[in-house]
Amino acid sequence: MAILEVKNLSIEFGGLKAVEDFNLSLEKGELIAIIGPNGAGKTTIFNMLTGIYPPSNGTIHLDGENLLGRKPFQFAQAGIARTFQNIRLFSNASVIDNVKMANTADSNENFFESILRTPGMVEKERQLDEHALELLSLFGLEGQADTIAKNLPYGAQRRLEIVRALMLNPKVLLLDEPVAGMITTELDEMAQLVKELREKHGQTIILIEHHMNFVMPIVDRIIVLNFGKTISEGTPAEIQKDPRVIEAYLGGGFHGNA
Repeated sequence: MAILEVKNLSIEFGGLKAVEDFNLSLEKGELIAIIGPNGAGKTTIFNMLTGIYPPSNGTIHLDGENLLGRKPFQFAQAGIARTFQNIRLFSNASVIDNVKMANTADSNENFFESILRTPGMVEKERQLDEHALELLSLFGLEGQADTIAKNLPYGAQRRLEIVRALMLNPKVLLLDEPVAGMITTELDEMAQLVKELREKHGQTIILIEHHMNFVMPIVDRIIVLNFGKTISEGTPAEIQKDPRVIEAYLGGGFHGNA
């Protein structure tokens, strides 16, 4: 059974259909991309998959569990975590504190234990620090754990957002334009990191991205949207040859940005 099953997902804003009958069956460990022109409905789909927008129609099942009607934090608790187009860090907090804050979604800490600093609470904090540093090390950020987040270079801030999402231990990770604004060397590094998340750590990933030279080498499948509708779906090789995709979005090639 697919880990994420989405059927006929649709949403309207003021009578305008922003997304119409979007379908997705995602297997555990898959890495797929959703692409399309600006305004095609990509981020709107992410917003529905994380409970920010309630859909007008359709269903969302994660591991067979119906998520419709739940609040965003309940989507996160169920196992869907995301990053955003625009970086949303706690800019004046340290790198490691940004990561540890995500743990509150799954925290069962006792108020009095926290105040009294019981041995059990001290041990929990030690384990939390250890886990946060392990995740930071996946993205080469363990040496900057005490750095204030706003003082990180732009690319490192992007990586930190992903680490924070991973702290939720997601079943499905949604990456919204993870390489937006990056230079070529940073883009290549991020591609390798995302590949390793899937190949070495078994993470299931859906990403939105405009950089085709980032998407094509690493994903299993691509879904192409235009005006809120799916116009094509297939492997990178199939998408690259699809005349509907070229006409609607890619403009005749996959070189550079699209």
